[in-house]
Amino acid sequence: MDDVDDILNSNQVAEEEEEEEEELDEDIVDAAGSENRQEQDQEQDQDGDHGQDEDEDMDANGEDNEDDENDNEDDEDEDDQDEDEEDDIKDDGGDSNDEDMDTDNVKGTEGELDAQLNEQKKPSSAFDKVHEYYTQLYHSAKLAESYTIYPTAAIPIQTHVHALAMSKGLKYLFLGGEDGYIRKYDFLNTIEGKLSLTILQKHSLVESISNAGILLSYWENEVPQRRKDVKVMKNGKEYDPIVSPVHALEVQSECLFVLSGLQNGGITMQGCRFLEGQIAHCFSKHKGSVNQLKLNNDETRFISSGWDRQILEWDLNSGKCANEFLGASAQVSSLEFRPLSSSVDLNEIAGKEDEDQVSKEEDDEDVDSLFGDEAEVELRKTTDETSNAQQGNQNPAGSPSKSNNLINEISKETLRIVYDESTFLTSCTNGSIQIWDRRDSTKPSLKLHRGAQVPPWCMSACWSMDGDRIYVGRRNAVVEEFDLKMGSNPSKTLKFPSISGPVSCVRTMPNNKHVLCASNDNIRLYDVTQYGKSSKIPFLIVPGHHGGTISNLYVDPTCRFLISTSGNRGWQGNSTDTTLIYDIDVE
Repeated sequence: MDDVDDILNSNQVAEEEEEEEEELDEDIVDAAGSENRQEQDQEQDQDGDHGQDEDEDMDANGEDNEDDENDNEDDEDEDDQDEDEEDDIKDDGGDSNDEDMDTDNVKGTEGELDAQLNEQKKPSSAFDKVHEYYTQLYHSAKLAESYTIYPTAAIPIQTHVHALAMSKGLKYLFLGGEDGYIRKYDFLNTIEGKLSLTILQKHSLVESISNAGILLSYWENEVPQRRKDVKVMKNGKEYDPIVSPVHALEVQSECLFVLSGLQNGGITMQGCRFLEGQIAHCFSKHKGSVNQLKLNNDETRFISSGWDRQILEWDLNSGKCANEFLGASAQVSSLEFRPLSSSVDLNEIAGKEDEDQVSKEEDDEDVDSLFGDEAEVELRKTTDETSNAQQGNQNPAGSPSKSNNLINEISKETLRIVYDESTFLTSCTNGSIQIWDRRDSTKPSLKLHRGAQVPPWCMSACWSMDGDRIYVGRRNAVVEEFDLKMGSNPSKTLKFPSISGPVSCVRTMPNNKHVLCASNDNIRLYDVTQYGKSSKIPFLIVPGHHGGTISNLYVDPTCRFLISTSGNRGWQGNSTDTTLIYDIDVE
């Protein structure tokens, strides 16, 4: 009996469980039915909204299918609307269509031009951003009213520093001295203050100077020798090099090579970035010390000058002399290319001077006619006319157009200021200033005469930033200004105290108002606009330098830094044995 009871009990339990499951199923069905009713009510309410919510069902597959169908219906409605609009436009007539097409074409071309200009303005790479940054700083320096210059770093060198060169982006600074060594400095880390001066080095300098130059490497300015003339040491592996003082330096922007002038008249091309200090080629035609080297804008040619009165143009691709300029009257002391934004045509000035000479000859026509010189005068006139016509028709290969001056003021490849390669000036130790045209190498295009009571001496001359004026440093504490519009005589004379000594170096600032003038006692920032006004001192003294001859003044293209070196450049004067680096604040 017990077994039967157990079976019955188990059957009851099973029946109860089945009843509970049926009740659960009924509850689930009722809940589902109520949800379906709610969904149907919502769908009926939202039928006016283009049937976007009709796709809510229990099955997921059904939902996706209904979504696709509704999307297709929406697209068809939009297409119908677009077709109706097109039909309306067509009904307006053919004339309106033509006008719309013309305006659309004009707007399209204008839009393309704007897009091209925006593409030119927007920098596409890191190099373009750096170039744009340099250009902005240069333009702000040109608009400056004044400058504040103060020294921050010093490089002690126990020798006369004759030459200076700077690589692209102010990365490396190269200095050449009387001891025959070329020194390479890390300029960026120097101005950032990664190395400080010692107490002994700092005690004789201005308080603002605290940073020291970081020397990376140095090597000899070696003179190439023939194999038979080399003196080999006892070990048979080394030899004694012949070292020459460094009177001129020029570096390629990417530091691929360095050009160095030798005392015997040679110019060596040395490795800098690779095979540092090794000579790759020697340019030989000068007969005296080479003290001026200038690379052109694209760094394919350079001009050299020296103590032998020769001015030569070299081709770096062939390694040979491409041109020789004749007519230098003495040892060349400076060589400078003309800035781009100049408004004076040298050919017109030269033509006026030739006309004056011809008029003088015509005044003496009576005397010449006695000796039968009329034919010679006519020949001179015809040759002058033909030469002037040829010079006017020729276009210099390296001179950019004036319309592109604003764009090409700083080169994107070298990050240096772009100059007019067709014209350059030279100053000589006898005081003469000569302006040359590369299209005519037989003689100078223009000669500038020194003023009255000015001794025959000149160590430095430079162009103004507009290329219309020239500033010349004289021995009697005077800087002469020559305005090319006014002729070959000085237009202004900037005077300094007589105790300041000879003006050994001059350099113009980007705003075309201030001129840096270096004398034995100080470096002065002269405001040319204050010339002739007795109520105000026209110059400010730049602190730092005192008691020596300045050989170089370098202002970087962004006008943020100034570098001054001290040395007599092989002539006469003392050295402070210190190269100073200044910060420039634009105001």
